[in-house]
Amino acid sequence: MNITPHFTFDECKCPCCDRIKIIPGLFKHMELLEEARDEFGLSIIINSGYRCPAHNEEVEGAKKSWHLIFATDLRPEWGEGFKQRLNALYKIIYNQDWGGIGRYSNFIHLDLRPDKARWVE
Repeated sequence: MNITPHFTFDECKCPCCDRIKIIPGLFKHMELLEEARDEFGLSIIINSGYRCPAHNEEVEGAKKSWHLIFATDLRPEWGEGFKQRLNALYKIIYNQDWGGIGRYSNFIHLDLRPDKARWVE
């Protein structure tokens, strides 16, 4: 079942328990992600969405991770030109209304925290 034209609930649910929290911010989050995908013009892969407390602990997520509420870690498809596509996607996302944007070597973290936070690791 799709949340938006290009993203499904399955992509966003916890992999260990198949659950997802339906919170008001979920739909805004996914609408922003759909807008980014439209501008990007290429597929975006969601590596991680909602995490239940057990899964968050298993992957050594932060104790107060936004994934426990709802967040996404995403990337373009692997392959030649990956870093260039990741940079292009980051530039699009950076100009959107996200609360948290984290830039990692192989993915981008997004959440809707109330205070803006930007970080690079």
